[in-house]
Amino acid sequence: MRKFQRFLTSVVAFGVLYGVYRYSFRTDSEGNYLFLLPGENGRSSSVEQRAVVSDETEKTVDLSRLANLTGFEYVIPNDICKENNTFSELLGVILVTSYVGHDELRSAHRQAISQQKLLSMGLLRIFSLGVIPPTESSIRQVSIEAEQRLHGDLIQGNFVEAYRNLTYKHLMSLQWASQHCRGAKYLLKMDDDIVFDPFYIQNYLSDLNQGDEQQNHLLAGYVFRSKKVIRLQANKWYVSRNEFPGDVYPPYLSGWLYITNQKTARTLVAESQAGSFFWIDDTFITGVLAQRLQIPLTALNRWFSSNSEFLDCCIRDMKRYAYQCDYYVGPNGGNGKFIMEFIQELERCYDNACYQRPPGKSLTATCVAEYKQQINPDHGTAMISQMKLK
Repeated sequence: MRKFQRFLTSVVAFGVLYGVYRYSFRTDSEGNYLFLLPGENGRSSSVEQRAVVSDETEKTVDLSRLANLTGFEYVIPNDICKENNTFSELLGVILVTSYVGHDELRSAHRQAISQQKLLSMGLLRIFSLGVIPPTESSIRQVSIEAEQRLHGDLIQGNFVEAYRNLTYKHLMSLQWASQHCRGAKYLLKMDDDIVFDPFYIQNYLSDLNQGDEQQNHLLAGYVFRSKKVIRLQANKWYVSRNEFPGDVYPPYLSGWLYITNQKTARTLVAESQAGSFFWIDDTFITGVLAQRLQIPLTALNRWFSSNSEFLDCCIRDMKRYAYQCDYYVGPNGGNGKFIMEFIQELERCYDNACYQRPPGKSLTATCVAEYKQQINPDHGTAMISQMKLK
């Protein structure tokens, strides 16, 4: 009898404990107990749920729009990142905004460093174009399509090439990368008339520690602050008060070259569809939109040279003394061959372990002295003139 009572007591106790266990803890839709589910990287499932909720707070992107431009579509689409699974986890995608007629500049970039070399570094390059303007008689669409068949590195949107359409091209680049190259960790946006050091930037991106990239925004480049709005109508960058009512732009990044990530690109593209439009692309996207979203800017101003002469002097000193260059980004000075020469000399310098410039041999001092001594029989003394970043 006592054995039966102990058995009955045990059954009742077990039933009570099971009821507490079964109904006191949260379960998912499949009946799994949430506290027993493993979290990614050792985190609990509650963190995973917050991450999902955070992702869901991102605004959706209408792929048929670029800001206020409706009916957007690709004249030349590109799925280069999906054509080979090895592209799925890239370190970065280089988005080069290029004028449709700048085929020689694009060729210079390809000759300076090939797509295959970039891929070996974990990088991929794409050129973004618009439609040929009706005023252009020397460019033909069949030539652009032949270029794509040969190189496979173009995207072209159905908006006409124009200064006031640069924002569309910029947004198309970010939208394409965030939709078609989602495996790329970072995005590098640059103009086609810019030279840059891909080897240094690859090392920078490899060492960049953002923690959880899905939770952090990134906008890094040359930061402009307190730039006044140009009200002179004769200026190419004249802006009316209807277009921008304020007198000073918010801080923004130069469109020459800047670095961002997937989350930031998606967020900027989505935000561009939610408010007013502005045609100066870098000011609008990395300034107005970034300020609206409270995305901080990271200054990499020391990377940039504002004139091509300093980069020319870098090449000279790499050849003569194996000195490292003080700059990593700058203009090509209107010379497509300069893009090839700069990167090829950089590669030779990295392979042969160039030296840091010694004290007293600053590039500024030696380069200015060099150019002051050069006499051009057609144009007089070649003096360095400061060039403003776009």
